[in-house]
Amino acid sequence: MPMPACTVMSCGYSIHTKTYSSRRLLPYYLLRFQAEGTSRIHLNGIEQEYVPGDLMIAAPGDNYVLETGQPDGQKSVRCADYYLSCTIEKPLDWLEGDFRRKLHLGLDEPFLNLFKNLVYERRRLPDQDTEMQDYLARLLLLSIRRSLSPQSPPHPVSRAAARMKSYMEAHSCQPLTLKQIASYGGLGISRASELFKEAYGCSVMDYAILMRLNNAREHILYDTVTLEEAAFSCGFTSYTHFSRMFRKRYGVSPSEYRQQNRQTQ
Repeated sequence: MPMPACTVMSCGYSIHTKTYSSRRLLPYYLLRFQAEGTSRIHLNGIEQEYVPGDLMIAAPGDNYVLETGQPDGQKSVRCADYYLSCTIEKPLDWLEGDFRRKLHLGLDEPFLNLFKNLVYERRRLPDQDTEMQDYLARLLLLSIRRSLSPQSPPHPVSRAAARMKSYMEAHSCQPLTLKQIASYGGLGISRASELFKEAYGCSVMDYAILMRLNNAREHILYDTVTLEEAAFSCGFTSYTHFSRMFRKRYGVSPSEYRQQNRQTQ
């Protein structure tokens, strides 16, 4: 069945540095993808914690409450998310049931890039070329629908690799060690490295660094923090090392990247 037409109402990348609470009855579909930190969401009275890689899907009429920060009221938090609000010409039957309102999609680049491209188009031409924005939103919804398709149970080997991957995503802003990651997967360092590369095509630490770089990149684009603050808040302990890794990944230095993207906005 083809994906029905949809209209983007708003989209963006939000960074929360203080405890925050929002309560509202939604007039539209809302997709919220946790990119950094943790949050608690009450959807129709059901409370769940969201970690990096988790996607919330709320439908029109849902009672939505978002809280960032710690239950004890701690003020210092770091939480970020991509969001999309849109209207759809007819209800999405495949979203029926609360069990489908929270999905863990991970921080894999193909899915992240859909959100990033959508936000980029919205920022570049907020009141123009809405056809492209609506197309990207439909593509995002289609990708989500495909992720709901039944899949065969994972092999024990890939299950261990998936546990390590999820652990890195949930702690993407912390300077994790290979020993910590391997222990979470219940494996020794050598075996963990071997299985992870077999499953995902890159080393454990390369993936951990990629997660940190992705988070730092979003702060450079959308936050007002200094480049050093962006690096340290995302788990890098040396700005020189961060700058070298950033240039290797994106082809320019962090300062050049920020300057280039500000000129296009």
